[in-house]
Amino acid sequence: MSLDADLLRLQRSLPDDFPTPVDWPAARAANKARAESFVVAGALTWVKTIEEHRIGKRAGAAGVRVYRPDGAPSMTVIYFHGGGWTVGDLDTADPAVRKICHHLGAIVVSCGYRVAPEQPFPAAYDDALAAARWVLSHIVELGGDPERVVIAGDSAGGNLAAAVTIALRDEARQAVGRPAAALPALRAQLLLYPVVDLRGGARKAGSYLADRDPGLRTAVMEACMDAYVQRATAADWRVSPSASADFSDLPPALVVVLGVDPLRDQAVMYAASLRKAGVRCELIEFPHLTHGFTYIAGLVPAARRAFDEVLTRFELLCQNAPPHGK
Repeated sequence: MSLDADLLRLQRSLPDDFPTPVDWPAARAANKARAESFVVAGALTWVKTIEEHRIGKRAGAAGVRVYRPDGAPSMTVIYFHGGGWTVGDLDTADPAVRKICHHLGAIVVSCGYRVAPEQPFPAAYDDALAAARWVLSHIVELGGDPERVVIAGDSAGGNLAAAVTIALRDEARQAVGRPAAALPALRAQLLLYPVVDLRGGARKAGSYLADRDPGLRTAVMEACMDAYVQRATAADWRVSPSASADFSDLPPALVVVLGVDPLRDQAVMYAASLRKAGVRCELIEFPHLTHGFTYIAGLVPAARRAFDEVLTRFELLCQNAPPHGK
């Protein structure tokens, strides 16, 4: 199937990807300007309230932005934005997070994190895990139900969501027999076109070598990965969740992939690993859309319909999933 015509027209109207080597401050400014232009052209989804919280006392500590729906919340979503661990932030993720809040009728906690290359791994991972722990430990104060907390993320945010989910599973195992140490368990996970494998072998996958996605060129992806990993090892599961030795006892997942996305094959393999470990995992693929489609749902009708389909599927997955661990 060919790419959606409206999406292609939008892609052709955008500036070329930032050149390598990357001027990261300039790339962030360009990414923010592009996100703002999307908002000007497409109306923002209404939510009832938005509030800011700061987590931790250290300089540069990550903040979270809490979005609330009208009426009683159906669930609480811990959300991590994309942007290659380098150029995204709470503002650029705002339109997509609003849509999630409105469509699901959910409290959404959009979690910020320090970005590379100035703050390479493990900064973003540490911030993401700290944010998830904060949400889970404050879930009642936030107005949520401890048995209806899910985690989600797109692209690099999907990487963080997957890694944090594994970390929280391990912490829950260690807390067995110590009820005071246990946090509420995650009910489900939504991984939107995630990058889950930064090891060299993943760069030899067919979808990566094809380099057919105008929304994410492999040269840009490699620059982002290199900026994030730096001196760390990509074989660390906190960097590459696919490298985990154990996928059992993880919450049900919905994994979303795009036919032309260079990250497609690794996400499909991640879904297969979850299933092999006995985790319920649904996979949905859109062959006519590109990486980052959730950010342009306000401009491209096909992207909006796909985002609606994803959220409806995820809502059903959450409804059918028993409280994790029960």
